[in-house]
Amino acid sequence: MNEHKTHKAAAWRSRIVGSALAAGLLVGGGVAAVAFTSSAASADDRSGSSYQQLEAKVQRLDDIEEIHQLKSRYFRFVDEKKTDQLATLFTPDAKIVTDGTAFKSPQDFAKVIHDAVGAAPTAHSGYMPEITITGSHTAKGIWSMQDILNIPAGTKGVEGHHGYGQYRETYTKVHGKWLISSVNLTRFWMEPLPSWTPPTAK
Repeated sequence: MNEHKTHKAAAWRSRIVGSALAAGLLVGGGVAAVAFTSSAASADDRSGSSYQQLEAKVQRLDDIEEIHQLKSRYFRFVDEKKTDQLATLFTPDAKIVTDGTAFKSPQDFAKVIHDAVGAAPTAHSGYMPEITITGSHTAKGIWSMQDILNIPAGTKGVEGHHGYGQYRETYTKVHGKWLISSVNLTRFWMEPLPSWTPPTAK
């Protein structure tokens, strides 16, 4: 508990104890005062415990929301071809595996995506996340996913698809910021898509 909270809790405790002592003297006796004081201390302990539980719950919900935002940026950076920004969403030693293929580093992963997909239109989405906070700086998650990859006509080496699968990930909070520390993407099945060239902007 920080200094402000400690001071506030101490002031509140003093008020309760003071009131209890006064009440005890009015009813005539030190025994009553002791009883009231003991009850007040117990109430204060319960109040502090409830506050800490509420604080922990709020922190957990805040961490889960930040992880949601992190994964949303991941999908957006892939589709917007922002490969440099994509690499910054991972810890430097992140373990990244997609459909059994492992990558050396986040930078390697981003470069492979850039080289393989290029300017091809893509649409990635994740949903039904199951996020579990496993520690003050660690978490894990499972996301259902879909991705659509449209390959322009005449492109060789890569085929378009509509994929369905699942991300299993871990996260680490570094200097107050959540990052992806591992990714294991498994596509359960993929439907081939015909080559498609987007219309030229007028």
